[in-house]
Amino acid sequence: MPERLVSESIEQAYRQIVLKDANDLVYIPTKRSIHTKQKNHMREAMVKGYVEMSQINLSICSECLHVEYEAEHMVERLVSGG
Repeated sequence: MPERLVSESIEQAYRQIVLKDANDLVYIPTKRSIHTKQKNHMREAMVKGYVEMSQINLSICSECLHVEYEAEHMVERLVSGG
C-alpha cells in the first residue's frame, strides 16, 4: 500500500473515532451489555438444562437398576441350574 493511502486510512479511522456523536457513545456500551446479558442468559439456560437432564438420567438409572439385578439373578439361576 502506498504510504499516502495508509495515512489517509489512519486519518479516516481517527476522525470516525473522535467525531462520533453522543448516540454512538451510548450505543456501543449498550450493545456490549446486551451481548453480555445474552451470553449469561444462555449459560443459565444450559445450567438449568444440565440439572434437569441429570434428574432424568437418575430416574432412568433407578428404574433400570432392578431390571439389571433381575437379569443378573436370572443368569446365575440358569447357570447353576436352579
